[in-house]
Amino acid sequence: MYLNKKYFIILLPFILKKFSMKIENNTVAIMAYKITIDDKKGELIESADEQHPKSMIFGLNKMIPGFESKLLGHQPGDSFEFDLTADESFGDYRNEMVIDVPKTAFVVDGKLREDLLFIENEIGMMDSQGNPIRGRIVELHDEHVKMDFNHRLAGKKLFVTGTIYDVRQVTAEDLNPSGGCGCGSGGCGSHEESSSCCSS
Repeated sequence: MYLNKKYFIILLPFILKKFSMKIENNTVAIMAYKITIDDKKGELIESADEQHPKSMIFGLNKMIPGFESKLLGHQPGDSFEFDLTADESFGDYRNEMVIDVPKTAFVVDGKLREDLLFIENEIGMMDSQGNPIRGRIVELHDEHVKMDFNHRLAGKKLFVTGTIYDVRQVTAEDLNPSGGCGCGSGGCGSHEESSSCCSS
């Protein structure tokens, strides 16, 4: 059966899509996206446009869970749009994560680090098990500071929209780039530590 050239050109994108690699564990997806609070008209908190798309590695637990799971199965050419509840992203806001920290915790070599003590400053610390945790100063007092160890987006519903441009198998260089940390998405910590939503 002879396929007319005109119809072949029309069908080509569908043929290519059928055989395109899909996003799954151990793949790298290149995409543009926007993340806003609540809905598409909400405050923009993170984006990557088509001129500067991001490459993201799937299957390393380096992205917030809902973002990663809702993109599995997508392939080049797909557009996506979905909500992320607090449970699917940065968790509920927990009042017990707002605590008073004595100023003695900021004494280094016998001297109080006054340069660290200002409202909204985010400081890396350790929890009682020795795990790294970040908190921001929300109040200053004579003997202590009140710090909020919730993620800035805890308790927020997020709205995500974007387009997948390419999907390929992950390589050793993706996992261990020279001068980088191998996250593949612009960040190097866990999502609890990072201000980025989909980077790690």
